[in-house]
Amino acid sequence: MRKVLYISGSRADYGPVRRVLQAIQADPDLDLSILVTGMHLDPAHGETWQEIDADGFTIAERVYGHVTGDSLAAMGASVGLYLYGMSQTIARIQPDIVLVLGDRGEQLAGAMAAAFQNIVVVHLCGGSISGSIDDSIRHAITKFAHYHLPAFEEHARRIIQMGEDPARVRVVGLPGGDIRPDVAFSREQICTELALPPTQLYLLVIQHSVTHSQAEAGKQITETLEAVAALDFPTLLANPNDDAGGRVILAKMKEYSERYAHLHILPPQCSRERFASIMAHAGVLIGNSSSGIVEAMSVSLPVVNIGNRQRGREHMACLLNVGYDRAEIRQVIETALSDAYRQQLADFASQMMVRDTAAEVVDCLRSLDLHIGTHRKAFFDLPVQGNIPIVKERATETMMD
Repeated sequence: MRKVLYISGSRADYGPVRRVLQAIQADPDLDLSILVTGMHLDPAHGETWQEIDADGFTIAERVYGHVTGDSLAAMGASVGLYLYGMSQTIARIQPDIVLVLGDRGEQLAGAMAAAFQNIVVVHLCGGSISGSIDDSIRHAITKFAHYHLPAFEEHARRIIQMGEDPARVRVVGLPGGDIRPDVAFSREQICTELALPPTQLYLLVIQHSVTHSQAEAGKQITETLEAVAALDFPTLLANPNDDAGGRVILAKMKEYSERYAHLHILPPQCSRERFASIMAHAGVLIGNSSSGIVEAMSVSLPVVNIGNRQRGREHMACLLNVGYDRAEIRQVIETALSDAYRQQLADFASQMMVRDTAAEVVDCLRSLDLHIGTHRKAFFDLPVQGNIPIVKERATETMMD
């Protein structure tokens, strides 16, 4: 039986990957456990590790490492502590495979800790591009990983462009990209639980700090809050992540929720079903969350994407993009509520392809080469025509020895 250790740092990775983990756990040839870390362990973010426990997964270890503070230096120092703690945990557990998703510092630390111990690293959702420090982290994980399971073909091509062997790259679709199966609560139930008017639509704000402009986080969220405050719709303000500047954003949200009766702090949700239901029944999603790229599209939720945190992903969704300007944000929210845009969004969502991502990931984990971690990782050079490297269209998506 192959021992698989998944590293989870927050609801942002656990929610989308949960069905994949359930499929791994159900497979008789795979033994799954989860290392929880990061925001999962922070009381300020709801101690969301409890959802993992409630879902029946084995928590192998809780690795603390978050450095108190709201600075870029604290972010960097936290990665070092995560690396220290995960190195010890992985040495004790001795998994055959370490599975990571995305682009957070905790996942980078886990990939490094495993690679240094010659353990196979499998990376979900590599090869995409966005804003903030996330790109650098995501691409660094790619270089530590041995197998790559990107969401889309264009992401696979970028991974190959970074020198990875095409034979170890397999497109599996986006984990959690379709949240419809997780929408378990009706609009009436959500409105009752959150004390929202049952007959009026509500807005959902999810806005994170951008590390390259974290000093402007307070000004940026103020523009968003002024825009929604000027509208009459009840508005839920979700906790930002714990990147530098996140505490400034949360403080501003609390300030505005005390000033305006229709603005409400949304407590951290310890349930994928509850959060998916809140998204599905919202009138508009506003901010810069990656949830607006595919998850929102699966339930035809209009998205007002603010700033450049998701730059490079805009074509993947039917977004309304806007800068940090309260008047423009308000105007675009009104556009998002129009019948014309909603029809355009519905047409886009109807063309989305749904893959059995969980089955494809399980198939990879069952058949990959467990000895590859002990071999030198070669750099795969692209063929060159003239002076221009060529990334060939791939005929297949197979990825096995």
